[in-house]
Amino acid sequence: MVSGRRGRFPPVAPSGRRREEAARARPRPARGEAGIATLAAVLLMPAVVLVILTVAQAVVYYHASHLATAAAQEGVRATQVLDASEADGQAHAQDFLDQAGPTLVLGPAVEVTRSAEMARVEVRATAARLVPGLSLDIHAVASGPVERFEGDTG
Repeated sequence: MVSGRRGRFPPVAPSGRRREEAARARPRPARGEAGIATLAAVLLMPAVVLVILTVAQAVVYYHASHLATAAAQEGVRATQVLDASEADGQAHAQDFLDQAGPTLVLGPAVEVTRSAEMARVEVRATAARLVPGLSLDIHAVASGPVERFEGDTG
């Protein structure tokens, strides 16, 4: 069984209109557009990587800031004790930072002040840097009353 031209292909008008319509329906890229997808990827990739690093930098800063706040609170708790000194508070805050975030909280400076009534710990540091040229400073402060012994008044 041989199929004729009529069975396999749609009929074509003598002027060849169907072929012209088919040629118009499938646009061909111009010769000058070859490789445009590669060029677009090369240009967009650095921007995409920078956006991802910026989001990661925000997460690192947020976490480092919380670590510095926790270290300041830990230092205040150690300084508030009845017979504690400023050195005790500074040592506790520094030990906390050394254990919890040695690579996230960079160059911490712990300042402790204690009076007869109040204890205050201030932590200053820099968050770890992921985005080149971006330096984010951290500042955390915690304070509270110092323990006092009061004898029985009655």
